[in-house]
This record gives sequence, structure tokens and C-alpha cells, in this order.
Amino acid sequence: MNKRVVLINQVTGPLFIDIANQYINNHYDVVLVTGTVEETYATLDSEIRIVYKQKYNRKKAFFRIYTWVLFYLQCYLFLLFNMSKFHKALLVSNPPILPFLGNFLLKNKKIEFDILIYDVYPDILSNFGYIKNNTFIYKFWDKLNAKGFKNANRIFTISNVMRQLISRNINIEKIEVIHPWVDTSFIKPLAKKDNWFVERYDLLEKRVILYSGNMGASHDLITPLKAAKKLKKTNPEFHFLYIGDGVQKNTLMSFKRKNNLSNVTFLPYQESKILPYSFSSADFGIVSLGTGAEGLSVPSKTFYFLASGVTLLVITEKGSEIDFLVNDNNCGVSIEPNNVDSLIEFLLKSNTKEIASYKTNSRLLSKKFTPLNAEKFITK
Repeated sequence: MNKRVVLINQVTGPLFIDIANQYINNHYDVVLVTGTVEETYATLDSEIRIVYKQKYNRKKAFFRIYTWVLFYLQCYLFLLFNMSKFHKALLVSNPPILPFLGNFLLKNKKIEFDILIYDVYPDILSNFGYIKNNTFIYKFWDKLNAKGFKNANRIFTISNVMRQLISRNINIEKIEVIHPWVDTSFIKPLAKKDNWFVERYDLLEKRVILYSGNMGASHDLITPLKAAKKLKKTNPEFHFLYIGDGVQKNTLMSFKRKNNLSNVTFLPYQESKILPYSFSSADFGIVSLGTGAEGLSVPSKTFYFLASGVTLLVITEKGSEIDFLVNDNNCGVSIEPNNVDSLIEFLLKSNTKEIASYKTNSRLLSKKFTPLNAEKFITK
């Protein structure tokens, strides 16, 4: 009889779909508990049973917290009444309180469980001023993390910097780094002349600087707009394209209107089938982590830009994973937040040969981050 595993993640994107499918390939019966399944290049295996619970709502802080807590409680009840059916569980820090299940339920039921940490909490809340690290809630959250990590069979995270941060709660040797990935046969370089997305948005003669994804509070997205303001008259060939949504979007769009930035375009989230064309429309890809977030997450768009063969414009404090990545592999530039002049200098002074080299290096590096990484979650 196959072993049964329950996978719990409020938002199931392509990375987690790859992981779920790998369990099927390794002869597990898989139950996925989630709020949403977001398929792009990856499609869930038809043998996977999906149990839908509360969707994540990222619009406002209240709704984010509300949907986190409701999803957690629903998962608690689901496991309470179904635990005997499973041999193993994988808990994802989405929502960030989900790993607490390892303390309150799984330990008592003697089930083996792993934890996958995408974002480091409560540090994110502390670093952005929502709570202080000497408060009860911070210390209590951190204590629950430490307990959960101790009880877990394996702990995964997505960067070496995050591994170091998490190690304050558990022996670092227990923490395994598995970098994110993308299907490089789905996301790949495409010449502008062959890209209908470029034609639709009149980008053929432009040097496109693209941000694509969540416009969350932890991202420095105003610096590129300030660069656009300075370049509008002197270098109109540069065009700044923002795709997505989030809490910053209204502020960013207001900045555009106030400064009459004709060299800036905002678009909503694109369907998954459009991603190969939207990402490859870019000459430069913005990957941003605001001050305080540099050790707490790794934006997945990094790997989409790499696979597209795009020059990275990384906006981050020194010492982050993406800072090391871009500098160690010569696939773009790393600029500290709010440094508008350095961003403009890079755009203006990088010659054609240098840009071609950055793009080649990006695509080559992407081959190290493929769906084969998903196998590492199942086998050591």
C-alpha cells in the first residue's frame, strides 16, 4: 500500500505543484489542502486529491490576518479528524502561522512532518515596524517556531541567508536549502520581433525595465519610478513596465499621474499563458527587497527573469541572497534601496556587449534552478 501524505499550503503555485507531483512520482497517495491552485507551466497530477479551504486575501492587512487565521483553524480541524489516514505531512509557512500545527497536533498524533519556510516570521513583522522584537507576541511566536522546528523531521528553506537566520532556533545542520526554480522550457528568451506582447504594448523600440508580481510593502518600487522621472525627457527609449497588484500600487500610480510619466505603464496580473511573453519582453528585470527584508525571503520572479535571459536590476541591501546571486554570477547589478542615481548610471553606461553578457549569464544560471529540485523534498 502506498504511503499517504498531506501537503498544506494556502496558495499552491507552480513550485508547490512540482513538489506535489514529485510525491506522486515517488508512489505516495497525496492530499493537498489549499485555498487556491495557481497553475502556470505546471499542472497538478490528476491523482492528487484537493481539499479547498479559505483563500488568501492580500488586499489589506486585516484581510490577510483574517484569512491566515481562518485557514489555520480549518486545517487544524481537518487534521484532527483525518490524521489517522496519513503517514506524513508537509507544512508550508503560507500562512506563516501554519507550522504551529507541528506543536499543537502533529506531535501528539506521532506523525512525521516536514516544514518548508518561504518567509521568515515574526522577523518580517519586526523589521517593518509592525511589532517589536521585545514584545510578548514576537517572543511567543519565536518560541512556537523553535518548538515546531525541534519536532519536525526535516526543515527546508530557500536561501543560505535565511538558513543562517532560522538557525537561531534550531541546529543549522537540520536546515536544508533548496532554491526555487522555474521550468526553463516554459520561460525562455524570445526575440522582441517574435513577441506579440511587445507589439501589443508598443515596446519594440523601447528598452524595457519590468517589474512583475506583488507590489507589497516590503519591496522598494518607488526608486525605479524616480529614475523614470529623471529619464523621461533625456532618454525616452527607456520604458518602465509594472505588472501586478498589491498595497503599493495606488501610491505608485499616483506618482506616475502626478509627474505625467508617459514612460511608465501599469498592467494587471497576466494569465499564466502570457508569462513567457511578458517576462521576455524585458531588457532589465527589477527584483526588489526593501531595507529590512534582505534576509527574509527570495522573490520567485528572480528565477523567471533568469530563465528569460534578462539583465537583473536587484534593489536590496548588501548581503541578501539575491545580492550574492547577481554579483557572483555577473548577470546584472545590485543597487541599495533609494539609490536612484546608481540605477540610472547602470542603465546609461552599460554597453551592448555588457548587456549581452548579463543576459547570457542569466539564462545559463537558470539551468541550475529547474523542477528537478522538487525531488529533493522527498529524497535525501
